[in-house]
Amino acid sequence: MRLHSRAIRERFIQHIWSKQYLRTGMRTAEGKPLDVLSIGKQNFGSGPDFFNAKIKIDGITYAGDIEIHRTAFDWIRHQHQDDPHYNSVVLHVVLEIGSHISPTIVQTGRHIPVLVLGDFLSESLQSIWRKAILDERAWRLKKLPCYAFVQNIPPETLQAWLEKLGALRIELKIRRFEERLRQLAQERMYAVFERPQMYETAAAEQERLLSLPELTQKDFSRKELWEQILYEGLMEGLGYSKNREPFIQLAQNAALEKIGEWEAQIENFNLEACLFGIAGLLRADRNVKNPESRRYVRILRKQWKIIRPHYRGAIMSEAEWRFFPARPSNLPPLRIAAAVQLIHSIRHNDLFRRIVQLLKSPEIKESELLRMLQIETNDFWKRHYSFQHPSSSSMAVTALGEARMRELLVNTIFPVALLYARIFKDPAVREHVHALLRSSPACEENSIVRTIESQVVRRRFLLNTAAVQQGAIQLYNYFCSEKQCSECMIGAGRL
Repeated sequence: MRLHSRAIRERFIQHIWSKQYLRTGMRTAEGKPLDVLSIGKQNFGSGPDFFNAKIKIDGITYAGDIEIHRTAFDWIRHQHQDDPHYNSVVLHVVLEIGSHISPTIVQTGRHIPVLVLGDFLSESLQSIWRKAILDERAWRLKKLPCYAFVQNIPPETLQAWLEKLGALRIELKIRRFEERLRQLAQERMYAVFERPQMYETAAAEQERLLSLPELTQKDFSRKELWEQILYEGLMEGLGYSKNREPFIQLAQNAALEKIGEWEAQIENFNLEACLFGIAGLLRADRNVKNPESRRYVRILRKQWKIIRPHYRGAIMSEAEWRFFPARPSNLPPLRIAAAVQLIHSIRHNDLFRRIVQLLKSPEIKESELLRMLQIETNDFWKRHYSFQHPSSSSMAVTALGEARMRELLVNTIFPVALLYARIFKDPAVREHVHALLRSSPACEENSIVRTIESQVVRRRFLLNTAAVQQGAIQLYNYFCSEKQCSECMIGAGRL
């Protein structure tokens, strides 16, 4: 097998590293002796592939992260040299050097040693591939500790336990939104209650803050507070697993109240230019290869130049956004374009109030809520995934797929609505949200849900509602993955 075959995926190379199918006497590409003391912990999210590894090169021990690619040039192709998340990498592991010879350098300018695995494999690639298949099969067959006896638990008892865990998971989401709501309400109170005195000591400031009155239901009655937490929650959902934090940061940097001020101050205010500018994603148009994209970026940059003097916050860095690995439809620019329409719906179409009013109705249907999240981007974003990636064909009419909209319901709209019902004592909203959780179809399936379905539920009933699926995720994250069997009703034999 030719080592530079494009059929070899990074996942396979990561497997070679994790299982150390390598012989002794390894050397870096520069010829220095290398010993692996610890492979590190594999990272299945964004960032380096293995965290907290330990290696010895030429007698010196290094602790840090490992990044793995097929060729050395992939480091440049993925733009890791500009990404501060890779500053802690101590070894670049590649299957082959490749035809483009390029040094591995992190953002700080430090050179990273390179290990070419293809020179030190313990056996042929074909043999390792066969072993990898067996390893994968063994991993899939690995059973949770409760697998042997969970069959004895009646299905209805198990389902009730998962629904209870699902309610707990929703409660945790509610509390997180409540904490943010209180923070926003306190910030508003602090701003209007008493201005800080010039040259005030830290102790005096702390005493003054503690003397502020307790928050009341009236303090939470401002619609702007609810719209902001709804906005931040929806933005977090747009970020998917890899860009949640930068999307939340963008929502806080470009808060709805600030957007309203900019709209009042700036003639023909362009929200899209504003978001992309704050996000740090408006690169110089000369760096954009596609002609249509170059023209579009030029327009946005011109608009951002007008807005910039009115913005006093921090500009985010392009390095904060994760572009790899991600499906084209999940790339940050396309999701920011969708955010523009969501913001318009919140600010000008009264989205939060419409959601609450709809949830008060006993005839409420999930489809009506989903319809509120159906947004349409402009013509440019119907043909592009990002400024650098035109689409080969016209994309879907709505910017968000049904699976993503349903996740926004479960992770943001339902918890925010339940928080509203709790604070303002609205039993109708509470009952209707819980009814929707019990009846709404489950969100998109993932590996966690499949594990619980096959090893705990044992396919005796379906994890086909939002409530029971949330319970499955809670079960795995809080008990199975943490090996807290004694704390679990199943593992402790209390079901």
